[in-house]
Amino acid sequence: MMRFRAAISAFLVSAGLTAAALPAAAATNVVYILDASNSMWGQIDGTAKIETAREVMGDLLANVAEGTTVGLLAYGHRSEGACDDIEVLSGLGAETPEALLAKLNELKPKGKTPIAGALQAAAGVFTTNDANNNVILISDGIETCSGDPCAVAADLAKGGVDTKVHAVGFDVDDAAREQLECIAEKGNGSYYNAGNADELKVALAEVKEVVEAAPEPAPEPEPEPEPAEPTLSQFFFDGFDSELSEDWVVNNPNPDAFIVEDGNLLMINSTIAGFNSDTPQNLIVLKRDLPKGDWDAHFTFTGEFKTGKDNVTFGLFKDSANYLAGRFWSDAGCCGCSHAGVGIYKNSGGTITKFERPVIGNAIGCGAGMSAERLTSELTENETRPIRLSLHKRGRSYHVSFDRGEVAEDGTQIVVETDPLTSLRAPGEIAFLIGKWKQADGEVLINIDSVEIVSVSE
Repeated sequence: MMRFRAAISAFLVSAGLTAAALPAAAATNVVYILDASNSMWGQIDGTAKIETAREVMGDLLANVAEGTTVGLLAYGHRSEGACDDIEVLSGLGAETPEALLAKLNELKPKGKTPIAGALQAAAGVFTTNDANNNVILISDGIETCSGDPCAVAADLAKGGVDTKVHAVGFDVDDAAREQLECIAEKGNGSYYNAGNADELKVALAEVKEVVEAAPEPAPEPEPEPEPAEPTLSQFFFDGFDSELSEDWVVNNPNPDAFIVEDGNLLMINSTIAGFNSDTPQNLIVLKRDLPKGDWDAHFTFTGEFKTGKDNVTFGLFKDSANYLAGRFWSDAGCCGCSHAGVGIYKNSGGTITKFERPVIGNAIGCGAGMSAERLTSELTENETRPIRLSLHKRGRSYHVSFDRGEVAEDGTQIVVETDPLTSLRAPGEIAFLIGKWKQADGEVLINIDSVEIVSVSE
């Protein structure tokens, strides 16, 4: 049995195929196994069973359907007591119908019934598994060589070759019928019973029709379901249509540097300011709980960025040594090194981790190939065209996105996203401020259109 399984495996490897990836059926191969053991001299209606089998099979072999290739194997016809008396009379398509009939006529029943060995031999006749492969066993008795034909049939069916084993019982007793039915069941085939010549003709005609029928086409694979769009629900929104609501607290306030007017929160700052500052001017903090689970927080604004060291920061703030935020900044300098960028910054107990991306200019630092004048011109567009700076939470992962209203050639919106950072706990409350990140002339002025927090559920 192990040698049989190894032979099947070797066949598959040489063909470059696996059981998990069989090609679609393209043809029909049939290997007939004829019992030519001594019991086939037994008579039905005055005619030896071997003679009836020759006549019926002769008619079948003379009328092979187009697209079907036939092989022939017999056992028990050369030796009276040998369990290896198994012969492949014709490989698939190796002989004409006339030659096959001649070989049938030469069979002289003599010996035993090595069904298991015959099934193993039939497995070696198939040279390809891109076909509808079938074994048709015609026997009048039970295994007499101590083999396990049911197990061999099962191995044929599942061993990687697309094979079905059918069995025809010709004038069999109950024990033989039970075994032949088992062979067909384990071989994913069908069993047919025949008690005389007419019934044998009907049985073989039926099994021939089954194996030559066009195989059912493989079902079309189910399309992959479209990933479900996340469900978004607004959790908080402030469009600054009136004075700052009680939801907001202003740390280190300078009332002369902010005002709510015409549906915007106007802020101005000429000092250096960031979440890492000890006493940043007008750090505005939202005193409301955040949604449970995932969320997006959006900060939408326009502005005048003319200092060359502008800084807008929005995110989660606890204190100057603990925050996780997005930041938009400009950096105007000489020698073609000017640029603007966006980043995500995590400060955990004074240890800073960050990811930064350019949004104006091709790189951060020298090599961007942009003059300070060109950078200022680019930023002027956002005096009227809104920018949206967003912080996104997914599980314990946070990332920042930046949209300054640019559209690609294909009409899609250009959105720059940072790599994510991880925080095991939410490091503070939603907050924002503006200022300069480094000393420079001038002042930063922005009009904040809205702050929105959206709850996200998959």
